[in-house]
Amino acid sequence: MTTEASLNILIGWLQDNINCGTEIIFDNDENNADSATLLPWIEQALQNVRDLRHLQLLQQTRTD
Repeated sequence: MTTEASLNILIGWLQDNINCGTEIIFDNDENNADSATLLPWIEQALQNVRDLRHLQLLQQTRTD
């Protein structure tokens, strides 16, 4: 499974948690990092992975 596919699954799961009102706390009771807090960070990670893959493809075409 690719990193991109894994992040997509995680994004879907976090969105489901938000839609269902699930109150999972991922770090501790002080910071209260829940699904809504994590979702934008995971979406950014997905975008970063896509950008990196795009840059790798550009680099590969330059060297071919």
